[in-house]
Amino acid sequence: MSTPGTRFYYGWVIVALGFGTMLLVQGSFASAGVLFAALTEEYGWSRATISLPFSIALVDYAALTWLAGRLFDRYGPRRLFPCGALCLGLGLITTAQARAPWHLYLTWGVLVAQGLNLIGFVPHLTQMALWFRQRRGLASGLVLSGASIGTLVLVPGTQYLVNRYGWRLAYTVLGLIVVGCLVPLNALMQRHHPADLGLYPDGAPASPPAVAGLAGVPVTDSWTLRRALTTRRFWYLFVMVTGIGWLSNITNVHHIAHLVGNGFPSLLAAQVVALMGLMRAAGSPLWGVLADRFGREGIYAIGTCLCLSGLACLASLSPAAPAWLPYGYALAYGLGFGVHGAVETTATADIFHGPHLGTILGVLELGWGLGGFLGSWFGGYWYDHWGSYHRNLGFSPWKRRGFIPRRGNAFPGLSQRG
Repeated sequence: MSTPGTRFYYGWVIVALGFGTMLLVQGSFASAGVLFAALTEEYGWSRATISLPFSIALVDYAALTWLAGRLFDRYGPRRLFPCGALCLGLGLITTAQARAPWHLYLTWGVLVAQGLNLIGFVPHLTQMALWFRQRRGLASGLVLSGASIGTLVLVPGTQYLVNRYGWRLAYTVLGLIVVGCLVPLNALMQRHHPADLGLYPDGAPASPPAVAGLAGVPVTDSWTLRRALTTRRFWYLFVMVTGIGWLSNITNVHHIAHLVGNGFPSLLAAQVVALMGLMRAAGSPLWGVLADRFGREGIYAIGTCLCLSGLACLASLSPAAPAWLPYGYALAYGLGFGVHGAVETTATADIFHGPHLGTILGVLELGWGLGGFLGSWFGGYWYDHWGSYHRNLGFSPWKRRGFIPRRGNAFPGLSQRG
């Protein structure tokens, strides 16, 4: 605890716990691309059919994010997070027993989705807003970097287990790890408010209104959901979050299949995705610190432009593309995408502060789920319709320019490319 006579603030324990929790939670969810590729290989179902459970998961997730936010506001993380970890773990374990598409609709589409809902982004970022004000961007970025490290570690780790032992055993083990680690840790160590330990936000000795003033946040009446819905800023944020959901999920579900379809080995494709996770892990706290220092809007615009340049690399990928292109995608998209969570959620907390923040963030997350549903499904539909993730117009931009891709060992692992 932090008092005038000590320097340690328990809020940083909350950040560390959130980092570890989000590592396992988001890492498990981000392995959807690994599961997608394994199901395609084993069953030969159409990609639209296989995409549907992941789209259903996003709809289920988004439809009840407002409830997760409200439950967090009312009951706190110490009771909510162990329930979410149990739901997520059981969803992964039962997914490993799926034999038909409708099995996946229930296991991944319902259990995994609601596990992410109860112990995922909305509750954790609401918690960071309660424990921090002056360093809200940094704290949120550190927790979100845990989600990115989860992608870095669990996507290639899960792919390795799938390649060596099969996808059923891989997802059973993953579910057991989630339950065994997250349920006891969150039940024992979580706290809802700094006041539960006699503290103020940021560990400051001042009262909360004084801290708010120091952080540059105007002291006004607390926001309610009804009041937030009447503002244009809320709806601007809703449209933005919907776009982020589309972008995030059309890539998360389909980029491994896209890389493999263009001649890269599956493990190498997972490594490229893991590199993207590393860049997101570095980017989230970096963007958070910059946003705390220089303001949210300008920093958000810079990160978004970087993200779009990475998407241009992914869209240009083809069998004739240069060997560096997947790495350009991972570096630019990964670093740029880190700005979305770190800055968007802290800006929302700056605007709609108060005891109903979890509910407001939950309703905004409905837009993320809507965009994610459409993006995940649309990627599968587009591939089934055109036979490719980018329509084949009869030319390659690299071939047209006379570029001959390098086939040597400039990048480790690319020599395996077919």
